[in-house]
Amino acid sequence: MKIRIRIFAALLALLTVLPIVSCSTDGTETVTPPVVTEEDLSSFAGSQTEPDTEPATEPDTTIPVTTEEPAPVTDEETTAPVTEEETTVTEPETTTEPETTVTEEETTVPETTTVPETTTVPETTTKAPETTTKAPETTTKTPETEPPKEKTAIVKNIKTWTYDDGKNPRVIGIYAETEPNALVYVCKADGTILVKEHALDRYFYGMYILPAGVVSQTVYLYALAEGKSLSDHSIRITLKHSDPVGNGAFIGRDSHVYLSWYDAFYYGNQRTNTETMTNVKNYLTAQLNAIRAKTGKNTKIIMVVCTNPATIYHNLQYSEDVGGRGDHNEPTSTTMFGEFMKDNDDIYFLDLREILTQHKDKLLFMQADSHWTSISGYYAYYRMAEKIKKDFPDTRIYDLEKDFTTEIVPSGGDLLNFLGISGMGVNAVTASVSRKSNVTSAPAGAPTAYVMGDSYYWALSGYLDLLFSDIYLNEPASNPPLYDYTLNALETRQPDYLVYVWTERNIGADLGMLFNAHP
Repeated sequence: MKIRIRIFAALLALLTVLPIVSCSTDGTETVTPPVVTEEDLSSFAGSQTEPDTEPATEPDTTIPVTTEEPAPVTDEETTAPVTEEETTVTEPETTTEPETTVTEEETTVPETTTVPETTTVPETTTKAPETTTKAPETTTKTPETEPPKEKTAIVKNIKTWTYDDGKNPRVIGIYAETEPNALVYVCKADGTILVKEHALDRYFYGMYILPAGVVSQTVYLYALAEGKSLSDHSIRITLKHSDPVGNGAFIGRDSHVYLSWYDAFYYGNQRTNTETMTNVKNYLTAQLNAIRAKTGKNTKIIMVVCTNPATIYHNLQYSEDVGGRGDHNEPTSTTMFGEFMKDNDDIYFLDLREILTQHKDKLLFMQADSHWTSISGYYAYYRMAEKIKKDFPDTRIYDLEKDFTTEIVPSGGDLLNFLGISGMGVNAVTASVSRKSNVTSAPAGAPTAYVMGDSYYWALSGYLDLLFSDIYLNEPASNPPLYDYTLNALETRQPDYLVYVWTERNIGADLGMLFNAHP
């Protein structure tokens, strides 16, 4: 019986270390899974987009892989997108009959572990060491008798396309759907990893550029969800360049998509100078004096500037050696003017880079949209509240974690249009924020505000009533325009604050946007 136990243990140990190898439907290509490292397993700690509440599970609406143009190298690979045939490959792999059989037999072993021979050991003192030397055998079997981990679900709804990302004219985009925040591997048949990134919630976006001289590359996708084992491989996918279908956006690591219009700011090519900043400060001060003359009160200006998303997530950009933008965190006109104005108590110029960077473990920007989420809107509100509380001490500042509920929810996004894949059955996520019952609007007697902004105004708009008892928006209220207010309108409204909301890409080296801030 002892011999049988050791044989079973040896077989089980062998099964756990041998790689899982499968064959493609035509029987000509063996597929080896990637090696899962300790770093991969630990990458789930502090997941960036872990929702506070479980997102609703959408029904399985798998859409066939986008039809590719025929690859000029092989005829076999052009048939890869046919999913019905290849999908059947993974069904045998998902079974764990060999492992289950071994495990079931081993579960009966404990009944025979109390063999009568071992009970006679205490009769002689010389045999005591023998029993102690056997202890390690039982401890090494403990993990072997544990049930195998559940497999991660197979990656689905895979799509590939070619786009111009503003730096590289031909980039292959890869989209897939998987389990929440799973680590997705894009691999060659031999297990070589070409791309390895986390999905953002359930949606994976990755990029790959074919090496020079390579016309196409056959790949398979795997996924690893937290607490589970590696999935079976996906259907066979062929990566090859075609005519670009989109431009103006690029894909970063961990499935974020960005607007390439920010590149000049990302690389630090938009920097102002002391002379320009001094002129703008003097101009805004003169403007404020004219406003106060009309309102008859100590009206102040608040300027809120949303930072370039790629700068906040600068450490989540693909390296330059694989065609990415690299890791840059450069000064811009916004950061320079924010530092220049930091001690001004009449004109609050709020550069949000620092506070957003402190909280970049959260979903601050929509996955596939150029705008920020309501979580970023909260941090803009927080910075405003800090300044307003200096003028109105009774201003209450709410806490994001204690007073609000955040949730990751599905969404579309303008960057899908830039990538050229809008309407192709792809999805993305954003973050929503809802108030708890203790959060109430500012009471009567709280300050008032006259608000103007670009499209970034909306993420902040849901918090303004916590600061102001009355909020006046330029018409149309659905998107308050910039700069078209009049001193007469301010005289009528008599606001305590004139509030602007901008995106950083509108503030270049000449600070021209700020010169436009006039009645």
